[in-house]
Amino acid sequence: MGDGLDTKHGRAKAVLGWILAFSIASTLIHYTHNFVEIDSYPPSDLVSNGLVQAGILISWPLLTLVGLLGYRWYSQRRFPAAQYALIAYAPLGLLTMGHFLEGNPEIPAFFYATIFTDLIAGVAVLAFAAWSLRST
Repeated sequence: MGDGLDTKHGRAKAVLGWILAFSIASTLIHYTHNFVEIDSYPPSDLVSNGLVQAGILISWPLLTLVGLLGYRWYSQRRFPAAQYALIAYAPLGLLTMGHFLEGNPEIPAFFYATIFTDLIAGVAVLAFAAWSLRST
């Protein structure tokens, strides 16, 4: 590979690293609060709070691992695998907007903000994956 391609890949890898660090931090804070303070969020008519908590215990670590694998594969220039992993990871941030389907959560402003930082992170992960699909 030429220096230009290595530099471009290095910059893109750094950007992806920052996006994933932001996403992991945001979703960790939000999902932890959601798990611990489940009664502060509007209850779902379809899913019990216990099932939501079980889903958090399974989905957050699993999808975070998928996102980290996406980073690893991107670093190894295994672009298709990385892109699929990032697309699979993105909903972890995007789905937090689902809180508003059941009402408005009555939670402290900091934790309320994480609903939106999760959204920003999920969109950023998808945007990176889309950019990567177009540029590789």
